[in-house]
Amino acid sequence: KGLISLEGQPLFLSTSLGGWSVGLKPIAEDVMEVWFGRLLLGQVDLATRNFIRADIRPNKTAKQTEKV
Repeated sequence: KGLISLEGQPLFLSTSLGGWSVGLKPIAEDVMEVWFGRLLLGQVDLATRNFIRADIRPNKTAKQTEKV
C-alpha cells in the first residue's frame, strides 16, 4: 500500500514502495530522511506528519551541463 508506521501511526509515502523496505534517518529533532537503498526519497516532518519529496532533478544551468 505504500504506508510506513511512524510513531505507531501510518504515513503514506507512495504506492510504488508497497512491499519494499525504506530507511529512516533522523536529521533534526522533528525531521527524518526517507531512503530507498542509496536513493534519498525525501523527508518527513514529524510535527506536521508531511512527506516532502526530494528533488529528482536539481536545477542545472547551461554552464553546468556543458562538457568541458
